[in-house]
Amino acid sequence: MRSSSFTRDFLLLFSAPLIWALHFVAIYGFNGILCARPGANAAWLGLSVATWVLLAAGLAAAAAIVACMTVAPRDAARENRRFVRRVGRGLGGLALVAIAWETMSVLLIPGCP
Repeated sequence: MRSSSFTRDFLLLFSAPLIWALHFVAIYGFNGILCARPGANAAWLGLSVATWVLLAAGLAAAAAIVACMTVAPRDAARENRRFVRRVGRGLGGLALVAIAWETMSVLLIPGCP
């Protein structure tokens, strides 16, 4: 079953904020669980395992958002395609800034007391 161009363009438009929201919930949930078990947070190459996992999650989310920003919309009208592309890239840029901000805090602030 094929999805309509509206459904595809709608998901394309909001894919970056959805990826950011999933990333936000995942990193704070993971860090909360890891901080509840202090013995589970070992160090590797001078950084804790939590820091490595959160850095990897940030890079994966950023790569997924950049991939979504490169997909072209399918709407028949040229003006609609241009609108979806520009708004999608704008939301993608905001989501990338939010992910960079969250990832930067992992490096600046100790996660677990």
